Amino acid sequence: MLASVVAAGCQPGVGATATGVVSFKGQPVPAGVMVQFQPQGPNASPSIAVTDEKGRYDLRFNARIRGVLPGESVVSLSIVTEPNPEGKVVLPDALKGLKIPAAYGDISTLKKTVKPGANVIDIDIVP
Repeated sequence: MLASVVAAGCQPGVGATATGVVSFKGQPVPAGVMVQFQPQGPNASPSIAVTDEKGRYDLRFNARIRGVLPGESVVSLSIVTEPNPEGKVVLPDALKGLKIPAAYGDISTLKKTVKPGANVIDIDIVP
């Protein structure tokens, strides 16, 4: 039994995992979109992921622990930016045309329910 839990990627005490694809207008977003699930309730820790080149994400509590708390979460999306050597923030070409609507930002209206165990939760950004 323990081997099946480890094989599924769920650490003891985490409660759930969540993976999925973020898409915009039906197409997977490029690498570099941050996905955050903020569980509702007191002292609930968020889980975060960054999309890969196929729009896929895999939520983590931190660098070592994969997972997300079960229950309803507010989901927010943002574009990961890093300064270049001159200190200017430059978006990769693939992300320049992606405009994430405010409804998915810091005060997101998007909510998803995470069930105990493994979850596949795809997110389609609606402009």
